[in-house]
Amino acid sequence: MTTANTFLQGQKAFLGGNLEKSIKAFSDALEEGTHPFHSHLNRGIAYFKIGQFTHAIEDFDVIIDKDDIHPRALFYRGLAKLNLGKNEEAIDDLDRSIAFDPDRGAPYLARGLAHHALGHKDKAEQDIHDGHVLQNVELGEFIEENILSESLYNRTLKFFEKDDARWNLSLTENEVQRMDDVH
Repeated sequence: MTTANTFLQGQKAFLGGNLEKSIKAFSDALEEGTHPFHSHLNRGIAYFKIGQFTHAIEDFDVIIDKDDIHPRALFYRGLAKLNLGKNEEAIDDLDRSIAFDPDRGAPYLARGLAHHALGHKDKAEQDIHDGHVLQNVELGEFIEENILSESLYNRTLKFFEKDDARWNLSLTENEVQRMDDVH
């Protein structure tokens, strides 16, 4: 199989939700030597999605070493570090992600959660309630897709139980499915 086909198989597996298969295909593509930039990025995101944060960070490091302002790699590396409890490092990556794309809300929310974990109450409140976040981030979806470690998930839920901001809330497809399964 050619590298292009291996890479495309990785993409197809990723989009189909088979993250382990996508990781293998992207690893094979990397071994074959073609599409290394995108294979590292996509494999890193797949590692992130299955909670293998250290492996994800390794892939994002490769991307950032080549392109130190790559917003997706910085964002996901920041999220991986946030999930690992490396909050100061997460803030550094999320700061850089925000500097590149200041209108995107998700990095502000993630950075606010890191500030909250560090006890920086004012900075946390400022980021979490930033207009870009409140207008453009669906909270349930953000938590479901990005807050994967149990300790971070519990802290995040506890924070938002007491939060009185006006959030853009809607049910995700997975949440609707879970509700259907219960009833």
